Amino acid sequence: MKVLYLIKSFAAKAGTERVMSDKMNWLAEKGYQIILVTYEQGSHPFAYPLNESIVHYDIKTPFYKLGYYCLVKKIVVYWLLKYLFRKRLLAIVNSVKPDFIVTTSYSIQLFDIISALRTCSKLILESHVACQKIRKSESIRSSLLIHYLAACYDKLMYSYVGKFDCVVSLTKQDAEEWNHFIDNVYIIPNPVTYICQSATKKNVYNRIICVGRFHEQKGFDLLIKAFSLISAECEEWHVVIFGEGGEEKVLKELISKYNLEDRIVINSPSDNIFAEYMKSDFLVLSSRYEGFGLVLLEAMSCGIPCVSFNCPYGPSEIIKDKVNGLLVENGSVRDLANKMLWMIKNERDRIEMGMAAQNSVKSYSKDVIMKKWVDLFDSM
Repeated sequence: MKVLYLIKSFAAKAGTERVMSDKMNWLAEKGYQIILVTYEQGSHPFAYPLNESIVHYDIKTPFYKLGYYCLVKKIVVYWLLKYLFRKRLLAIVNSVKPDFIVTTSYSIQLFDIISALRTCSKLILESHVACQKIRKSESIRSSLLIHYLAACYDKLMYSYVGKFDCVVSLTKQDAEEWNHFIDNVYIIPNPVTYICQSATKKNVYNRIICVGRFHEQKGFDLLIKAFSLISAECEEWHVVIFGEGGEEKVLKELISKYNLEDRIVINSPSDNIFAEYMKSDFLVLSSRYEGFGLVLLEAMSCGIPCVSFNCPYGPSEIIKDKVNGLLVENGSVRDLANKMLWMIKNERDRIEMGMAAQNSVKSYSKDVIMKKWVDLFDSM
């Protein structure tokens, strides 16, 4: 069976790329013919290792460069890139003849082209972020006219979702959103890359870990504000943040504003994030919204509990409040601060939650989750 994965790029060391590598490698090891097609990879190296049997093509249509152009040039280049994308992708599909084409919701601007490939292969759309958060109009607030035009564009692109054979969502709540556009929606969570096989650790490191892109979505500004409220009550504790992105300077300025330079440290993405989890006591997810919350599973697999905003979507389906972690009123800095302080001060309960967390993650192992994908392929 041939499965073609179509994604923007495989260059960032982020959750989506890690999950995609896990899925493709697992299927390749089971004998599936996997083809990876990117369209904005360029000369960037792969973020994660791929099975040597996986074939890669890059269409070389860098849509991200549109932001550098004036309006007129942007329109011209946009349509040229879409023309090249259609032409080159169709050539690959006609050559490879995949049984399935799997793409992600991040490619919304190309749904019109991708949905037309249904005559060639079965089409599956993976939702990796909350359904309503991929709209262009979400990020445009400066002009009412431009916002309106973006909303019209969003409506058009969403109309193509019904031409896919199915959507695979990560959570029940997100699936309900996609059901407005297509009937065939399946729920298959992300697998966790690694589950520690050793006994749950009981060392205390006085270390809170946070992982994610430096973007408004991830809410690190809320985390910093929350920790500033309790820092005087836990002087031995510190926060480590792993990630990269456009808001790094803003976050560092905020850390400086609260005089927390010695207490909150920002690090580049780690090549071995699981080792960093093992040296931490608990994780905080401060996101304003999520597609799933993969970092929760990663941390829990290492035997550490999580404190997370109950944001849309994912945390409430992963964390059982006060059993394997703590859920926080969405957006409440004060509640986040209180829950972090509770986790700091209640060591025994924290360790027990970590043990429960590690046990609950077993249902997200690669073998369990990928069996669901195999069943989906077979049923189609």
